[in-house]
Amino acid sequence: MSIINWMRRKFGSFWNVICDMGLVMGFGLSSKWAFKHIKLKFLLLSMAALLVFTFVIYPYLMVITMTIMDLPTVDSGSGNGMAFLSLAALLAFGFVGMVLVGLFVKAASILASVAMFVLGDPAALAASSPGVSFIIPGLTIPLLEGIIALFVLLVVHEGSHGIAAILAKIKIRSTGFLLFGFIPVGAFVDIDEKQLGRSKQVNKLRVAVAGSAANLTACAIFFVPTMIILLSLPAFFDNQLLVTGFTRNLAAEGVNITAGTVITGINGIAVSSLADYNTIKATLQPDTEVHLVTDKGPISFSTDSSGKMGLLLTQPIKAEFWWVKFVYVTLGLISVLNFFIAVINLVPMQAFDGYRILQDSVKDQRVVRVIAYSVLAALLINILPWVWR
Repeated sequence: MSIINWMRRKFGSFWNVICDMGLVMGFGLSSKWAFKHIKLKFLLLSMAALLVFTFVIYPYLMVITMTIMDLPTVDSGSGNGMAFLSLAALLAFGFVGMVLVGLFVKAASILASVAMFVLGDPAALAASSPGVSFIIPGLTIPLLEGIIALFVLLVVHEGSHGIAAILAKIKIRSTGFLLFGFIPVGAFVDIDEKQLGRSKQVNKLRVAVAGSAANLTACAIFFVPTMIILLSLPAFFDNQLLVTGFTRNLAAEGVNITAGTVITGINGIAVSSLADYNTIKATLQPDTEVHLVTDKGPISFSTDSSGKMGLLLTQPIKAEFWWVKFVYVTLGLISVLNFFIAVINLVPMQAFDGYRILQDSVKDQRVVRVIAYSVLAALLINILPWVWR
């Protein structure tokens, strides 16, 4: 509670602005119809912020994600059609629209793979990847850095709900953290639900969106020092390349290469940096043989139809500069996880803040339930490939 009061004193004067901007960034142009208190000038300003976030910050967040998180390959579709659909959804329905398009399109792709398998194509399931992934400290993200990032994320998210409630003169009964061992897996701010239910709609909306709005703000704040360190990393790099992941299933193609493999040469040319690799990558042709020199011996395979090897490579930091990597990974995780949680939490599904926002904005609760259960079904379908993997 003391943290919430400190945050309220420091940032309370413009907290409602952050919340309203979070509504627009979360739900796009539909905010003008859904949230009656949003004015046109503020809508346009917030839409500009949404576009800056999407086209300036988001691409680099994905780069940061690939360098600090050990996530299995997931996808949500590609191509110009998908890009156009995602952009249209972003403008109309904000980050929520973009996420839902990816979720439903990928769900349809997975169901098509299941249908092909049932009809007699045994390879259909193997070619289908999950549309979502799990974030687990010590498994998919570094343990200590992940714990610090999760703690910051939870304080920001739940503390923001508390600030919005206090500003709306709604009572907070208690606050706390949920721990799994020493890993923070949740936090809570126990707001008086009866008092909240009697409050104005604008107060309900701001309390519900406050967590995600603050997470987006925290993401933008921590993004700046993360990028400064990222751009400075080459000065601390070791002279070798490591395989960290894959964008195609090389194991299924019989290629014996695993994460952690050191690559020292490609097609007879020595490589010791990402710059060397990028130079060679530009010369690779579609469906042509590639010969790698690795610490596990020579490995050969063909590029795909786009001329890509399907490898995710990194240039590790020298051992004596471990602290640089620690700071970078910690800041990067804080930025990335705040973004992921902000966007996902706005999805209209039971137990998410997006569901409460939808409840307070749509009169016909049957429509709310249909949307929520449809999203839940799509999410479960996106998880299905984990079963057969």
